Amino acid sequence: MKFVFSCIYSFFTDGILYVILLLPLYILCRYIFVRKKMKKTINFQTSFFYEIAAAGLFIYLIMLFTQTFIVNSGKNAIELVPFRIIITQFYEMLTSRTGLKKFIFNIIGNIGVFIPIGIITAYLFGGNLKKTILSGSAISVFIEVVQLPLQRTTDIDDVILNTTGTVIGFFLYQLINMALKKRTVKK
Repeated sequence: MKFVFSCIYSFFTDGILYVILLLPLYILCRYIFVRKKMKKTINFQTSFFYEIAAAGLFIYLIMLFTQTFIVNSGKNAIELVPFRIIITQFYEMLTSRTGLKKFIFNIIGNIGVFIPIGIITAYLFGGNLKKTILSGSAISVFIEVVQLPLQRTTDIDDVILNTTGTVIGFFLYQLINMALKKRTVKK
């Protein structure tokens, strides 16, 4: 469990400097965009919660990109055969202690890290499953393509696992949304 918490801690601390540097730029650009859109389009609307969710996604993506682009693993490999790494790591998990750490870090980590993306994009796209899955998959593919020239492993299984995390996030968003609607109806 200590290993999981150290990974989560690293995820947030490695990216905080980039968030501090880039968030004011995002806020300025978003402000300019919204102002122009409001002048051009009569029906354009946004909300405080929508803007907070969009900024949250931006912050989360910065942190994710620091883990996938800046933190260097030191190895360069390309794996294009679907499920090869997943099956290998599942077998290693069953047969060794180090296999469990690899499984948690790679399999569970790649799913878990995209759950917030699924939740936030589902909110931003009004609960549209197709747009949520496409956005999560596009982010994952972007990460894998950018990793090609870096000393990182590019793996089709990561795209599969990240997309699975996005789908889980979408359904968590639906559950949260249903619970909030039921709570509002009871009041």
